Amino acid sequence: MSEGVPLQIGLLGLGNLMRTDDAVGMLTLRQLTENHRLPKGVRVIEGETLGLDLLYRVGGISHLLVLDAVDTGVAAGTLVRFAGKDLDDLPISKSVHLLGFSDLMNVLRLMDAAPVEVVLLGVQPESTDWGTVLKPVVEAAKSQLADAALKQIKHWLPEVSGLVAAPLSGGFHTEVLRSTPARSLGPERTTSAVPKHGHSRPPDTGC
Repeated sequence: MSEGVPLQIGLLGLGNLMRTDDAVGMLTLRQLTENHRLPKGVRVIEGETLGLDLLYRVGGISHLLVLDAVDTGVAAGTLVRFAGKDLDDLPISKSVHLLGFSDLMNVLRLMDAAPVEVVLLGVQPESTDWGTVLKPVVEAAKSQLADAALKQIKHWLPEVSGLVAAPLSGGFHTEVLRSTPARSLGPERTTSAVPKHGHSRPPDTGC
């Protein structure tokens, strides 16, 4: 990505709302949106369990933050962070939508349209059985996940402001529709970016 399209931060929530703790990413995204805690300039995408169907919805995003339940075998409720080469080690065999996300990133790379930076913040689930209520330990971790997401987004803001990316091929459009209009929280938030260009050490999210 170089010249043409303003860089933009995207916040993508993944997870199955009918599978207990698997919904933690989606529920955290909705909490951040409903509480108006997100800075201006962030595009919100409810990805749920969609994979390649999100191809055109992430078009134009240069810095992508993903929220999801991630089973790495640690204690339930533990926050985990994947970035850079660590994303190659996602436990995709344990999650259909993580597999879909991995496929999505691979296709975007092939199209030379991948985000400049991708970070996945997750919570270790206790249960992914059928159900619509998070387990207490995961519910308690939801606020930590939200705080870590805000910290990452605020870290990116100076990098995004004033920069531009290359025009996207493949007919990408920048307006995003949520994956489930019936449960939509309103129009996607598209806002102005902030300060200057600068790169700094990734923030410590406590993972």
